[in-house]
Amino acid sequence: MALQADGDSLAESYGKVRVEPLPEVHRTGMSSSPLQPSKFDYLLLESIDDALADLLGRRSRDQVFDHLATRYGYGRDEVPVKICEFYEFLEKVFSSGAKTIGRTIIRRLCRKLGYTFVNLPDLEFLDLLAIVRAKFERDAENQEATSQGSITGAGASFRRMHHFNSTT
Repeated sequence: MALQADGDSLAESYGKVRVEPLPEVHRTGMSSSPLQPSKFDYLLLESIDDALADLLGRRSRDQVFDHLATRYGYGRDEVPVKICEFYEFLEKVFSSGAKTIGRTIIRRLCRKLGYTFVNLPDLEFLDLLAIVRAKFERDAENQEATSQGSITGAGASFRRMHHFNSTT
């Protein structure tokens, strides 16, 4: 699996990101408040919806979410927060088909994020998701740092201009 956005491939990132069991913050999906899902969680849920609808049909997708709500006590909107439990559910219900569903979810998520997906068969769904999430967070941090640098640069220009005007 390689992900690319602006020339930075996940094949390169793969060497930078240690693939271990997801830390508790990601195992429970609590990277964001359950009341305010992050952009990543929103895109993940859209990708899950799309993948299940395309692979199983809309009715079956809806039945999956209904079953989660009645049997496991959490609904569709909580899936990104309970992603490990959700994937365990997929493995229970679809056995080896869960791998196909998981890869389809990751493929859709990568497309939504502007990354290119290349299959790495030795990695499981949760490992791939951790890598995509780490890349997304790193890209967001880089974008935030870049935008703050622009603001700082604009402030410096204003101070120079103000200093120039006050000395004349």
